[in-house]
Amino acid sequence: MFYIIGGVATLLFILVIIVFKEKPKHPPSRAQSLSYALASPDASYLSSIVRLFRNLNFVLLVITYGLNAGAFYALSTLLNRMVILHYPGEEVNAGRIGLTIVIAGMLGAVISGIWLDRSKTYKNQCHLNCLIQ
Repeated sequence: MFYIIGGVATLLFILVIIVFKEKPKHPPSRAQSLSYALASPDASYLSSIVRLFRNLNFVLLVITYGLNAGAFYALSTLLNRMVILHYPGEEVNAGRIGLTIVIAGMLGAVISGIWLDRSKTYKNQCHLNCLIQ
């Protein structure tokens, strides 16, 4: 079964490489035509990634997201063992705890989004020195 899936994926990859071009012969809109005309030839993918990682706010966002996701994945992975170690036979409750964590995260994301939208505090320009104070 895995060989079949691998063969289909390889065939699709080869077709994409052969059939799809970098850009169409004729731009699909006037805006895209203007974008082609104004694009600098030295702009590369690597230079845009380097420029992105020089942005302090982006780096802080990546670090905080990584810490948050890492803590969630670690807790989710070890939750069953932690609960069973102290409360043998409570697998169902370990699942309920995991469900509670997921639902709380979803509600927190929605509430935070509503709060940021109403208070407009996402526009606050806080740099490293205001984080230290």
